[in-house]
Amino acid sequence: MEEKVLKIFKIKMFEKEVVKIGIINNKLSYIGFERDNIHDFYKNYKIRNVLKNDEFIKYIEYLKKFENREDFELNFDELSLPNLTDKQIDILKELCKLKYGEYKTYSEFAKDINKSDYTRFIASCMSKNPILLLIPCHRLISKNLDIKYRSGREIKSFLLKNNF
Repeated sequence: MEEKVLKIFKIKMFEKEVVKIGIINNKLSYIGFERDNIHDFYKNYKIRNVLKNDEFIKYIEYLKKFENREDFELNFDELSLPNLTDKQIDILKELCKLKYGEYKTYSEFAKDINKSDYTRFIASCMSKNPILLLIPCHRLISKNLDIKYRSGREIKSFLLKNNF
């Protein structure tokens, strides 16, 4: 069994929040507030793809743009996404077109991208989002307004409340 090496970095974002970034085996895998229990998150976590070790600085630069609500475009060809299908990547690319403060239900989003019968598939894609915040899965919400987010409800609530 492969040993999981967890590294945690802390950065100050959103004026007063300390954000933890979790790296397992040199792969970005978590982002959440300092007060969140990152170890509970990792108990049954399956390591996903994401950024290569040398791209971590690029991720931080993108996070700064995100924090300042600056527009940026992710180049999906530069990302390491071996665990995602082309169909899933296409959904994530469409999701990146949502702007700051623009929120939709899963079914509204599915309809907008002409995939009305993909609502469950889209929800599944969001749970596999490899680059939290930068691929803004937090901008999709359920019809009943139940807040679910891989890195916890608290950070998603904060992002929604503050129009990220």
